[in-house]
Amino acid sequence: MKKNNTILALLISLFFIICFNATLQSQEIKKIYIQKKFVVGSGFGLQFGTVTVIDLSPEIGYKITKKLTAGVGFSYQYYRDSRYLPVYKSNIIGGSVFARYYVYKDFFAHAEYQILKYDYMDWNIGDEQNVTAEGILIGGGYRQWFGKNVFSNLSLLFNINESLYYPYTSPIFRVGVYFLF
Repeated sequence: MKKNNTILALLISLFFIICFNATLQSQEIKKIYIQKKFVVGSGFGLQFGTVTVIDLSPEIGYKITKKLTAGVGFSYQYYRDSRYLPVYKSNIIGGSVFARYYVYKDFFAHAEYQILKYDYMDWNIGDEQNVTAEGILIGGGYRQWFGKNVFSNLSLLFNINESLYYPYTSPIFRVGVYFLF
């Protein structure tokens, strides 16, 4: 578990070094050019009923080239399932590092390493334990523009690292709204 946290910290540090290295190399880069290199957005989900889910997943990315964007994300999900007694509740918290490559116009390929922590209930033995789950998500999607600097991504991802504790089943469908800065 400690090794996973170290790897994630190194990847996040590498991302920020790459992002800010471009601004340090040249004093002549215009502010507008730098602003249009950042992508900020979030996915948001709500489900109410027997199973209640509240999901917030902000991301920040940096356009390394015209076609390649890399970034980091944070994920929080509140989960409540009243089909069980006692009612099962959990908070899923995690982070990710991703890369998105636009292969043709607004169609992209996506790769992501995600790590999640939450309380897992093993209903067979009635025991709850805190677990860390890793996912390696591969897939693609489509970017739909709503304006000059606003767009939505529709993604279909598959976890190629399926594990017992990973809380989502493949395929994973995501929708998010993003802004260029």
